[in-house]
Order: sequence, then structure tokens, then C-alpha cells
Amino acid sequence: MKSMQTKWRWYSCLLLVLFSLPAYTQLNILGRVVDGKDDSPLPGASVYFNKTTIGTYANPQGNFHFYDIDLLNTELVISCPGYEVVVFKPTALQVNDKRLIFKMHPKKEMVQKAAVEIDLSRYTHLYFFYLNFLGITEEATKATISNERDIHFIEADSNTNFSAYAYTPLVIINTMLGYKISFDLVEFYFNRLNGRFYYFGYSRYEELGDPQKYVKQRRHTYYGSSMHFYQSLVAHKLYEQGFGAFLVPPIKDSTGVVKKRDAAEQQPGDEILPTPLSAQEILYIDSTNNFSIRVAGELVVQYNKDPFPKNFLSETTNMQGNLQKGVESYVSIKASPIELNKAGLPVDDTNIEYGGYWMYEKIANTLPINYKPN
Repeated sequence: MKSMQTKWRWYSCLLLVLFSLPAYTQLNILGRVVDGKDDSPLPGASVYFNKTTIGTYANPQGNFHFYDIDLLNTELVISCPGYEVVVFKPTALQVNDKRLIFKMHPKKEMVQKAAVEIDLSRYTHLYFFYLNFLGITEEATKATISNERDIHFIEADSNTNFSAYAYTPLVIINTMLGYKISFDLVEFYFNRLNGRFYYFGYSRYEELGDPQKYVKQRRHTYYGSSMHFYQSLVAHKLYEQGFGAFLVPPIKDSTGVVKKRDAAEQQPGDEILPTPLSAQEILYIDSTNNFSIRVAGELVVQYNKDPFPKNFLSETTNMQGNLQKGVESYVSIKASPIELNKAGLPVDDTNIEYGGYWMYEKIANTLPINYKPN
């Protein structure tokens, strides 16, 4: 009798665990890409899940499909040279047993004042573009943009800032991490006076060759990165993975409006000590088990190990966020909450600004969100 009771308890626990696991449905996504003017097919259009290696191309009839796909809570992007990018965030209800039609429209001509691109000014623009788009890490030195001539620049009237655009996806060959990245550039902006920059777009990752060749280097890039931090946060393993998180509360002016903290304006006695935070204090979990970050202020994140890129950065730059052992990064959240996708990463990066060590993370140091280090 005792043996039967033990078995019953064991089966009951097993059932409880199984029913507690989230149910992710494997879905089939069928679609067609056509010209919005005459509904003619657009063969060769790139269809991919943003920031992943999951993608395909439209066939001669404009059709594409994904079988047994596990929705990643990220955008499905449809890209074709000369056309505006179409972005669609699918749900199970929208795509299951339905055929999707995506109509694409030609990109609008840029009518702003174009920068002179046949002399030294183009070289200068490209220098700042590479610096702020690819980065200045060792990974960036091993990456190239194969269609560089497709990048065009527009200068503002003040000549203190410029924008960049492209009518075709930028093709980045990252020989250190083993990825070909197709990047649909939506916006790039750089201010010469203060060095501030901003870029936004959609990226597709494809393997350059045998992934086993790049396992070690990809791990080197992953550990200590913002991606590593977010995934450790969602797994409630910050301490185990070597991270410490602290909150610097926001400061307000006399009217109560939150303003950006400026070290140059800090007066004696104004120092505010960061407050240690646990994963439970940073994360918010809603009734559908979705994660988001809902903290007000700036997160200070310390990694107590020396990540692989640190040595190169220490030798070639005056690296910010450098500790005697490890690195320190700053996460400024412009608008809360920050939704996290199934991979544990921010759904929208535009409301986050990084400082310290993570400010060096550009395209050349990114990994697809479906990457797993083990």
C-alpha cells in the first residue's frame, strides 16, 4: 500500500509540473508578397522574424511559408529592395489556418538636402556611420558592409548633424561571429556637436558557414552582454550569472518633472547611493506570464567577470564602465514599462539608452535573439 501511495504522489507531482508549463503552440504561417499597385508577385522578397535566424524568401509566385514555428513575440518583417518595409507582429489567432497577403509599396524619394558624396564629406560621413553603427570593438574591425555604396547621407541646414538612409537592406558580413546580417535601415541620425546618435531598423541573421566554427567566439561575445543580463534577469539568476543590479532613482525639477541626471550639475551633498535590486524587484509578470521592466530611474548593472571584449576595448579606447574586475553598464529607461519578448529581450529598443560598457554594443556585437550559448 505504501508503495502505491508513493507512486500516486509521484504521478500527481509529474502531472502538476506538466500542466504548469507554458503551452506554446507550433503554428504554420502561409503568406504571399505582392506589389501594392497591381498585386503582381514579388519573388525573392525576404521574410524573416526580426533579430533572428528564422527567415525565408518568397518563391516565383510570391508565396512563402513557415512550418511548425514557435511565435517569438517579435515582428515578422517583409523586405524587398525599393519597397517600404512591411512589419507585422503575428499572433496565433491571426495566422493559424489563414493565408496572409502582404502588399508592398515603393519607397518614397528623399527630398531633403542631400549631402555631397563624391569628396571628403562622404568619407567623413562613412567614418561616423561605421563608428556608431558597427561599433569600435574587435568584432566591428572584422565586420564589413558589402553594399556600402547603397548608403546615402542627408545633411541638416546647420551642418552639425546628418542622417543616413538606404533603398536596399545593408548587408553586414561579420567574419568573427559568423553571421551575414541583412539590416533594413529605417533611421540613422548623428550629431557632430555632442556625439549623440540614434539608429533603428530590422535585422535578419544568416549563418556564414558551419556554426561550430564560431561557437567559442559567440560565447565570448554573449557573456557580460546586455542580452546575457536580460536573460539572466528573466531566469531569476542574476547573482548566479555574475550580475549585480542597482537603481539610481530619478531626479525632478522644481515642478516635479523628471529630468536627466547630469554629473556636471551635481552639487556637493547631491550624491544618491544606488539601491541594490533583485530580479523580483525589477521584473513585472502579468496574468498571461509576460515579462516587463517597470522601474523608474536608471539601472546600474555590474558584471563581476572580465568579458572577452574588455581587453580589446581597454587597449584601444578610454573605456567607460570599467571596473578593476568586471564591467559596469547603465540602462536609462525613457518610457516604462519595457516589454520583454519570449527570449527575455526588450521588444522595443527605442526607449532604452545604454551607457558604460554596453554603449560599445553595436550591430557587430549582436547575436540573434534565438541564440543559445549552451
